[in-house]
Amino acid sequence: MTPLWDATRDLHHACEQHPVGAALASGKPPLEWYAKWLTALFQIHLYVDSYIPDSVGRTDRLEADILAIDLFVAPLDAPEKYIDLIEGDPLAIAGAAYVLTGAHLMGGEVMRRRLDGYPTKHLLWDDRKEALAVLQTYRTRKDISTQARDCFAALLAVMDEIKEASNG
Repeated sequence: MTPLWDATRDLHHACEQHPVGAALASGKPPLEWYAKWLTALFQIHLYVDSYIPDSVGRTDRLEADILAIDLFVAPLDAPEKYIDLIEGDPLAIAGAAYVLTGAHLMGGEVMRRRLDGYPTKHLLWDDRKEALAVLQTYRTRKDISTQARDCFAALLAVMDEIKEASNG
């Protein structure tokens, strides 16, 4: 069976190459894009965090970052559609936890340093070693490839929604 990271590599790269993903990775995204991105993550984490260990939950930290930006953005549709898709499905929640925890822990460490002047509490960890151990429990699963791909697809849909709103 293909390792989870390999099964999701194409969508992971698609997220990094998306104009919104690339702007976030640059460390200089438009503030409105960043606020919308954090709001979308908050929407998803608000659901997922009730099912995962507290050590990797991000809801409270995302809320603090959103409040620090002090720019109201309406909730997005793509996260709500994704929540509807995963609701009540333990495999889907595990797939989401793998993607989100991995993103916040691994890429997030690099992003936190680049996002100078942007709030990044959601990328800080009380116990990084413990969070990495939790991530490892998801990484080694062989039953959540489709669900992890669904999460990456949802993040791409979020990015599309953010980009489309800025063009309209």
